[in-house]
This record gives sequence, structure tokens and C-alpha cells, in this order.
Amino acid sequence: MSAPRHEDPVMPQSPSNRVALVLGIPIDDLTLEQAVRRTLELADAYRTDGRPRQIVTVNVDFLTNALGWTPWSSPRHPELLEILRRADLVTADGMPVVWLARLLGTPIERRVTGADLAPALASAMAQSGHRLYLLGGRGDIGQQAADRLVELNPGLRIAGVHSPFVHTEGEAMLEAEEQDADTVARINAAEPDVLLIAFGNPKQEVWFQRNRHRLKVGVGIGIGGTFEFIVGRVSRAPVWMQRTGLEWIYRIAQDPKRLWRRYAVGFSKLAVMSLPLVLHDRFQHWRFRRRLQHRPGDIDQTASPGTNTNPPEDGARRLVLPEIVDADWVRSQQSMPDQDATDALIVDFSATRFLDSTALGYLARIWKTRQNTRRRVRAEGLEHTPVASLLKMTRTWDLFTERHDQPPPAPQGTTGSRGTALLEPERPIDGIGVARLSGRLDADRAARLDLDAFGAELGGTDLLLDLSDLQFIDSTGLGLLFKLQRRFASQGRRLALCEMQPPVRQLMEITRLTTLFLHARTRQEALALLAQPETDAMR
Repeated sequence: MSAPRHEDPVMPQSPSNRVALVLGIPIDDLTLEQAVRRTLELADAYRTDGRPRQIVTVNVDFLTNALGWTPWSSPRHPELLEILRRADLVTADGMPVVWLARLLGTPIERRVTGADLAPALASAMAQSGHRLYLLGGRGDIGQQAADRLVELNPGLRIAGVHSPFVHTEGEAMLEAEEQDADTVARINAAEPDVLLIAFGNPKQEVWFQRNRHRLKVGVGIGIGGTFEFIVGRVSRAPVWMQRTGLEWIYRIAQDPKRLWRRYAVGFSKLAVMSLPLVLHDRFQHWRFRRRLQHRPGDIDQTASPGTNTNPPEDGARRLVLPEIVDADWVRSQQSMPDQDATDALIVDFSATRFLDSTALGYLARIWKTRQNTRRRVRAEGLEHTPVASLLKMTRTWDLFTERHDQPPPAPQGTTGSRGTALLEPERPIDGIGVARLSGRLDADRAARLDLDAFGAELGGTDLLLDLSDLQFIDSTGLGLLFKLQRRFASQGRRLALCEMQPPVRQLMEITRLTTLFLHARTRQEALALLAQPETDAMR
């Protein structure tokens, strides 16, 4: 099933495929049948382009694990938030997610849970001939689930079952690449089309993302405790409770000692996170109600390059948004701007005064698709428009203001190029080497950095590594920094980090790695640490 890796063609989409934006996360509005069909389409796409896809089923735990309490606070788990935003398909697993989408005016027809998707997918794969791999679960629960699925779906092809222990926090996660190698080799040898991952959130999502660049599998789906449901070890609530959103009451009744606090904290945090957004949305609709009712008919607002007074970069396409950007405008668009072959897209917000959740979902889907296909997108005219406050409130401001418009990574063996995660040496200061790390340092780019070449270039000095231009790092990137630190230590040298951006610092804290690195707020403080004896610097 192996295929050459190259640029990812965009899967066919249309404006009718609605996306609801819930707290900055695009949720696809699909029925269970549509989700199954879409999953198999994504699995088949791997055979053409060699890019594994990721499917996420979002519930309250995902939202509260990923996000900060307020729209102005840093994400609680920046890596998980990035995964949720970029996942190829995201469904609403929990009814609170559905309710919140309805409050924001973009109703999701129904939820698609991992507990429903896995059995339905197995049934469809028994007919289509696709191969299924079950990863995770406690003890032999994975094998029991595989046996049960085959019993229910004669002809289902089980490619394999494996239940490893994985680390996504603490010092042990820094050895993840070596620890995961055996699991990845098992999966690749089995050549599955779909991989069900039952590590729980956020382990399952982080594990797939950090190994995605070396996995040979069509689709990975995190399904939490679904194996328990499949074998009947944990029973599902009656259908009427599932449909009315009362399944959580049934689950608490089954295990009150363990679950009551989890649900109480989760629902309380979601309410606090959602209230400002709902109030802001209601205010915006009240503020623009007359214009929404009496505006002229929708017209095509897509202009060709060069029509703006600020000429776009060569080959870019410009999407000029009208004053009112809502569900009616989205329906008027005949094609997605991410379907053309242009390398760059400019979204012009200069004239926009109102955006509803449907339009935000549409724009977020454009951003996600272009990011996953490594094509550039950037915004213009945001700073002084009324929609700026809305983007901040909906937690999407960073999507359109951060520099996400990088080209593909440099070929293996180079230290970097424009827009990649770049290690760039600077002039030494007082005998201490200085380098700047910029761009994105994720699993794909970390695999392309040559630490041996970089270490040789720096010579035998201590190193101050400036992270002020590092926009994003994942757990694999942290592992690479730790490898660099250990390499320096083995040579009697030290590495100090400085100027960490909030997402980088937060990921280091939530993965409990902060104490493993010598770090400081500023260059001056880091230089002072490196000038001290090693025993004093680590206090």
C-alpha cells in the first residue's frame, strides 16, 4: 500500500459541506453514514498521494484539554489544539458540542461518536475490502474487540492488533521516537487502510501526529474507550438518552466515584469558555439585524489578482469579503478558493463588518485545507475592522494573523530555508554561540534537521538558542531540543533556551519538561546563566 509522498491534492468539497466553528475548532456537519463514506474516501486517497489522514471525534474533554479558560488566555495544550484544527475530518462526539453549535447559529444535525463510528465503519469495510488495524486498549481488549467485530461483520479484514504503552508527557516521552519505532513497523508491515487508536485523549491524537510522517496507513482515528463498548464491558445508554444528550447521566451512574468530578469540571469549564462567545454572538446579530434583513442580493466577491490598491504577490488569488459574510454568502460561492492551483491566497477583510459562525467555519476550512496542502494563505485589513474582536472572541485570530504561509520544508540534510523550522547561527557573544530557531518545529520538520551538521558548524562553544521566532513546536520538536541538549552535555557544553513564545512555554509545562531545560526569559538572562558555573545555573 506504500505510495510516493508528494503534494496532497485537495479532496472534493463544496460550500454545502457545512462546517461549524466551535471555540475555534472546525466541526464537520455530517451524518454517521456520510462520515463512514468520507473515511473510506480518505483511506483511498492515501493510495494516490501517500499522506495519512487524521479523524477526530470531539467531545467536552477535547475542548477543555486543548483550550484556555478565556478567549484571551493561551491554549492549555497548544499541540492538541493544532491537531484539532488541522485534522482532516472532525465530528461532534458529545451533545454539548452540538448544543453550543446551535447556540451560535450553525446547528449540527447530529453527533458522530467514536462508539458509533467504529462499528459502522467495520460494517462498511467488510463490504469494501478495506483493512482495519486496532491499536491500544488495556490488556487483550483490542483482540476481543477485533474478534467481536469480525463476528458481527463476516468478511472484515483485520490487519493487526497491538496494545503498546505510549508516553506523551514527562522525560519518557523524549524517547518516543525509538519507543514508537516497533509499533510503527508493525502497522506498516500490516498495510492497513484504517487505524483505530484507543489510547484516550490527548494521547491518541498526539501519538498519531508525531508518527504521521512515517506511518503507512490511510486514516488514523482516535476512539478512546470504544473497544470497551464493542465487547460489552461498558454498556451504552439507551438510544433515547443518547439522542437527548443525557448519556452522561447514564455513564456517571455506572461509575460515579470516577466520573462525577470529571463531568462536573468539564461542563463548568465549557460553560465559562462558551458564555462570552454566545453573548458576543447575540450582540453582533442584534447590532446588524437590520442590515442582515435588508441587504442587497449576494454577488460573487472573488476578485482577480491586482484589483486591490495593494497588489498581491505574483500568482496569488484574492478573496475580497463583503460587508456581511454569513450563511447566505457562503451558499452563493460556487467553488472553494482552496480548490484552485494557486500557491497563495489572500483573504481581504477590509470591508467586512459582520461574520457569522457559518462563514467563520467556511474560512477556517479554507485555512485548514491550504495548510495541509502546504499552500499559503494570509489575511489583509484585519487590524482596524469590527470583525477583529469577533475573531479574537471565537479564538480564530491567530489563524489569520500568524505567519502560517510557509512553503514546504527543505530537503533532508539541509538546516533550513525560508519558512521552515530553521536553525540559523548568529555571531557569538562573549565566546558563547548564538543561534535562532524560527518557523515551525513539528514532527515532519524535526526529521529533516541535521543536528550533526549544525553542531559541527557551531564548534565547541556553549549555545544560546533564541526561540523568539519559533511560532509552533510539538512534542517531537521538544524531543529534538532535548537531544540537542544531551549532545552538548556529552561534549561538556551547555544549551540555554530564551525568548520562548507562550505556546512553546505552555507545551513545555503541560508535558512536564520545563525543569529538564536550562532556560531564561531574555538573551541577557540566558547569557548570564551560561556564564555561571553549571551547578549554580541549574538551581
